[in-house]
Amino acid sequence: MTRIVFFMLTSLILGGIAIGLFAQAVILPGIAADEVRHFPPYEPYRVPLLAAGIAFIACAQVALAALWALVFRAQTGVFFRPGTQRWVVTIGAAVGVATLLTCGLFLYVTFVGIPMPGDMGDIGLWMASGLGCLVGAALLGVVFVTHRLIGRATDAQTELDGVL
Repeated sequence: MTRIVFFMLTSLILGGIAIGLFAQAVILPGIAADEVRHFPPYEPYRVPLLAAGIAFIACAQVALAALWALVFRAQTGVFFRPGTQRWVVTIGAAVGVATLLTCGLFLYVTFVGIPMPGDMGDIGLWMASGLGCLVGAALLGVVFVTHRLIGRATDAQTELDGVL
């Protein structure tokens, strides 16, 4: 990996983490307050949904930090060495928690519902959270396969180092 690619990836990852911090501290609380101001029946849902949104973004930040560690390992040439898999497991755990949050929202909207203003129904939220559950499950599958492949490649590299 060239220095330019490494620098660009690092910049994008750090930028994503910074944008996530801004969203957690400013954007989500502002949106929650505006929604309650415009539609008071949202008040009981404000804190739980805000907490879920902040936790979801925190999961993305953890996954980005683990991805940065993998990029750094690739840059330094120690990607297929012991220790790489723990970063893949960290990404998997973050994706798993984010998927559980999304599936929890899906189940809540399905069985309890959230009041919507006017004629607007919660079908959009229901569909988006349902799709999020499917996407999260697919990402978990990709992380699982990646974990297995990196494990096999690490074992092969370790065996090759022993032969040489």
